[in-house]
Amino acid sequence: MASTPAATDRGVDLLAGLNPPQRAAVTADDGPLLIFAGAGSGKTRVLTHRIAWLIQQGRAQPSEILAVTFTNKAAREMRGRVEQLLNLTAGGIWMGTFHAIAVRILRRDGSADGIDRHFLIYDEADRLSVIKRVMNEMRLDEKRYPPGGIVALISRAKDEVMTVEEQAKAAGTHNEELAARIRVPYDRFLEQNNALDFDDLLMRAVWLFDRHHEVLEKYQKRFKYVMVDEYQDTNRAQYLMVRQLAGKHRNLAVVGDDDQSIYKFRGADVRNILSFEHDYPDAQIVKLEQNYRSTQVILDAAYHVIKANPNRADKRLWTDRPGGPKIVIGQTYDEQEEAQAVAREALRLVAEGDYRLGDLAVLYRTNAQSRALEEVLLRRGVPYRLIGGLRFYERREVKDVMAYLRLIANPQDTLSFSRVVNVPRRKLGEKSLAQLGYWADAHGMSAWDALGRLDEMTDLTNSARLALGEFRDLISEVRAASQERRLVEVIDLLLLRSAYERYVKESGADGDERWANVLELRGLASEYDGLPPGEGLQAFLEETALMSDVDTMRDEAKGLTLITLHMVKGLEFPVVFMLGMEEGLFPHSRSLDSAEDLEEERRLAYVGMTRAKDRLYLFHAFRRHLWGSANLNVPSRFLKDIPATLVDRPEGIPSGVDEPGMAPARVIEAARPAAPLNLHQRYHPGDNVEHRSWGRGRVLKSTMTRTDEELIVKFDKVGVKILAVSLAPIVKL
Repeated sequence: MASTPAATDRGVDLLAGLNPPQRAAVTADDGPLLIFAGAGSGKTRVLTHRIAWLIQQGRAQPSEILAVTFTNKAAREMRGRVEQLLNLTAGGIWMGTFHAIAVRILRRDGSADGIDRHFLIYDEADRLSVIKRVMNEMRLDEKRYPPGGIVALISRAKDEVMTVEEQAKAAGTHNEELAARIRVPYDRFLEQNNALDFDDLLMRAVWLFDRHHEVLEKYQKRFKYVMVDEYQDTNRAQYLMVRQLAGKHRNLAVVGDDDQSIYKFRGADVRNILSFEHDYPDAQIVKLEQNYRSTQVILDAAYHVIKANPNRADKRLWTDRPGGPKIVIGQTYDEQEEAQAVAREALRLVAEGDYRLGDLAVLYRTNAQSRALEEVLLRRGVPYRLIGGLRFYERREVKDVMAYLRLIANPQDTLSFSRVVNVPRRKLGEKSLAQLGYWADAHGMSAWDALGRLDEMTDLTNSARLALGEFRDLISEVRAASQERRLVEVIDLLLLRSAYERYVKESGADGDERWANVLELRGLASEYDGLPPGEGLQAFLEETALMSDVDTMRDEAKGLTLITLHMVKGLEFPVVFMLGMEEGLFPHSRSLDSAEDLEEERRLAYVGMTRAKDRLYLFHAFRRHLWGSANLNVPSRFLKDIPATLVDRPEGIPSGVDEPGMAPARVIEAARPAAPLNLHQRYHPGDNVEHRSWGRGRVLKSTMTRTDEELIVKFDKVGVKILAVSLAPIVKL
């Protein structure tokens, strides 16, 4: 066993600079420990110092510690801090995301439960492709049964660690019953291709421990201390996995904040953290309430929003940064003016010299909201980075190269085979590929294995047989090289032999940009050159499969950041703009009928507000085009929770009027020029009208715009709508 580094690092004062609650968490005695860590309260520092303290005091060797995070980025930062604190290599610590830890366990010991250690990991796109394939084979209509919905139902069942039989038994609707039926051939396809999807990783780890106690005991004995970050976001599978691993020593320390539990749609259950004291009656409780990020004004505003939630642990953040600029609440006419107001204010702040564009972030509830803002920023020439748009690993050229690499690692991967067998084009038509697939199925083998018996396929044309043979030789050559060469050399050989560069560059006007993405992927792969041949490829495929968008963010990146509220947790910015603070959008319309969902929307608002360090802007629009139609909007209930003493309405920011439901007259005048004289007003308030689809209604307001007459109509069936007279199928009654 390696010597304990504590002997050489006892002089390092790990408690210096910690406040009393942080010190209590770092030095807590053995046993269950619950650390309520509010936003910006230094929880990462507490976790890293706790790990370093345990090692320094000789209470644990690095290899006896398991630390679970929710992003790869957080794991890297934590490992780096521990190494810096103790001047040691923290490689012995098991540190990573739940999925990464599960992969590591399954590769080592999954064979006990029938899992091949060389399994592939199917990402979201792969999973959707397989589901579509299975549904096609079952002759199910994708329009009637959206594949994405089926994926979600199967994912939810696996999050709950359900077998297929349990999922079928629990089905309460036709779609849930159908999802259970689809899961059978879906799981069979994964097994045939030696693959696991994301949810399988956790579910199979839990099953491995349940079914093979000798494996569980091995890890329980190894991990004397188990620490979990972001515990409020754990789902059922993660909750069970943690309880299993910490079952022997019971030295389980969880860090989290119930006020920041925002991933219910992914299976997260806030009750896991709220019931920790019930699960472990002897647990020590520490609350970290001193905030090191935001001004007191921002913290007070966020507190008044979150305190309306009845099911939360009692706590309130405070800071040594008193005062600060008040919260700016702006009301605009529509999303275009909202975007203009944000761009104008952002440029003003940068021009005054206090901030760089990279210090500013715009947060929104749905991805669709970024469109108007992107248009304005592009017109103004303002640089920005869109987080959560088309991800790097979802770009066609990147997926092509990744599919090649996966096929090289495992030629039995049918999904990857299908993607690249004709990329670049090898003069293989759909008919030839169908004949290959049919012949392989008829002989009970994979498409790859069938390439070894091309001479027996009499239905194939000579040109198709030649093209398939060349493809087989290409994969075989690069596959052999992968066992002898560095990963970058393997990729270079693949790109050379496949002529992929020419294919990409000749594919369109964006060819050079797409090739740059391939080179970016090659650069990422170079980080694995230090591993032995073969292992580098496996590690690279594993890491990229588990990668999230936040993991690939560059801290030094320039430009205004555009990001959804669900993706921004864990990040911070000096200046934050939150858009779309309107009923039906935020809180989302889907949450309005559920007290539980409404609580989560309120937590989402709290998360967004507490990302801001210095300045916070909250915008809402009177009218917004979203999901294909324009709607009148009432200001979000969250805005009304903020005391007026914390709010400012400075000049230059549209503020509208306080009465909800009324249009901001000043903004309308600025945004809507007077109507030309050749247009005449046909409708007036009080007129009864009938719409072809929406039925009868009454005109509330008529506004003459530069090119049309715009009506606000309250319909008996569908409520208030905004209509353009020249376009709307309405008649006056």
